[in-house]
Amino acid sequence: MIDSILDFLAANQQALWKRTWEHLDLMFVALAAATMVGVPAGIVAARIRWLAAPFVTAANIVQTIPSIALLGFLLPIMGIGRGTAILALFLYALLPILRNTITGLQGVDRGVRDAARGIGMNDRQILMQIDFPLALPVIFAGIRTAAVINVGVTTLSALVGAGGLGTFIFRGLATSNMATILLGAVPAAVLALLADSLLSLGERVLRHRKALLWVGLLALLGGGLLALRAPRSAVGPNPLRFGFTSEFMERGDGYKAWKKHYGLGKMETRELDPGLLYQALNLGEVDAACGFSTDGRIDAFDLRPLEDDREFFPPYEAAWLVRQETLDRHPELATLLSRLEGALDEKTMRRLNRRADLEKISPARVAADFLADWTDRQGIGWQDPLAREPADDAAPADVVVGTKNFTEQYVLGQIITQLINGATSLRASLKPGLGGTSVCFEALVRGDLDIYPEYSGTLLATVVEPPPDLPLHDRQAVGDFLNTALRDRHNLAWMAPLGFSNTYALLVRRKDPRFSDVLTLSDLAEQMRAASPSGERKGGR
Repeated sequence: MIDSILDFLAANQQALWKRTWEHLDLMFVALAAATMVGVPAGIVAARIRWLAAPFVTAANIVQTIPSIALLGFLLPIMGIGRGTAILALFLYALLPILRNTITGLQGVDRGVRDAARGIGMNDRQILMQIDFPLALPVIFAGIRTAAVINVGVTTLSALVGAGGLGTFIFRGLATSNMATILLGAVPAAVLALLADSLLSLGERVLRHRKALLWVGLLALLGGGLLALRAPRSAVGPNPLRFGFTSEFMERGDGYKAWKKHYGLGKMETRELDPGLLYQALNLGEVDAACGFSTDGRIDAFDLRPLEDDREFFPPYEAAWLVRQETLDRHPELATLLSRLEGALDEKTMRRLNRRADLEKISPARVAADFLADWTDRQGIGWQDPLAREPADDAAPADVVVGTKNFTEQYVLGQIITQLINGATSLRASLKPGLGGTSVCFEALVRGDLDIYPEYSGTLLATVVEPPPDLPLHDRQAVGDFLNTALRDRHNLAWMAPLGFSNTYALLVRRKDPRFSDVLTLSDLAEQMRAASPSGERKGGR
């Protein structure tokens, strides 16, 4: 066991150092900025007491915003990357520093100040020689708290392409890889302890006034150098910027295998939340991005998928993955699910996704509109749950539906939940946005879920390893294999395909002149090789 862990660390050593540096970079710059703003603001508020309440209230309001939501608010203003992450971390670190500075300075005994004035000290001397030294332990307690908070919140920076140790955590969650999760979580915990210990040491050093000036200058210099540091690229002066999801970067049939298959060489990559990829590509924050063939934003943002001419990506047939125990307990559910075979082709699914993503119609309403038409054509008696009185939420659900955290899954989850509630006597409840494949699949195996929508290619890559001779582009053969493997190993049923394949696609902007002659992934590989400094041919076949 220990040998395997050491081997895993050795294989990922370079990536670990890179992500740790990114984590420290983000955390330190944000903490230094919050300290340089929070401490002076606290001094002003401690002197002008009526400012204390509005200052702390404003910082409190920011602190109550969930970190992911704050990143979402900043994206339209700042775009993706390091700047957005640092601003969010700065705002989160501000409250404990500001509040502790005010508390520490206001807590200095009034009699000590009066005595200092009595011996002729002015306000500046009282602040620097009396108030600040006495309040220093409280102020540093706020900085230490902010540092520990920032170590944890910095992991979320991976969602906006800023890197850090959160990259490993989200990759591991997406692919059910505990070793990868620990590769990010353990160093982050160690960094939190080290930050607290080092700042505690710094507090003791700063109590010696002679060291105060030098330490402060060094801290400001270090923060300034980090803040002004220009990111260095290892792939040429003007490389193409690629955006990928954490799952694509980690999967066995993802980034590394795809690069090798097409001989793509070195690439500048950013890992982003699936919901941000299209926005980043549309705004020009990345030049190409992995997407999904049924996404409605492809047409809306005038994007173009490059043809997978060497057939690297297998079909990702969508179907319901269900606990066999649930089907045995409710036979009518199996009958209902079988009616959905072929009900959603790629054109229909793309239209539903577009309504939810771009027309801002709720997935519940999108699903209800689809079911109203489909059940009428199928001759199925169905009542729109959205038009009825809400059910008693305290009543236990007969069927628990889950989804992953992207639009198509939300729509599919609503379709099956509303169909069960409106066409049968069963009661279904929905748990949307549970994360990646690992979270949903493990919840299904444990019995926390009864059903969720899944994709054949995803199962083959992350759950059930296919035999070497399985023809991955033969949909019938893949379906038969999944039926047998999931039933025998996990007592799960892989239902009939819904009618569409949501396979990976590399997307570019149609109006980007760099891709005017690039129609296939092989064309992209040739273009990148021609643009590389050496022009050498690497990998591929």
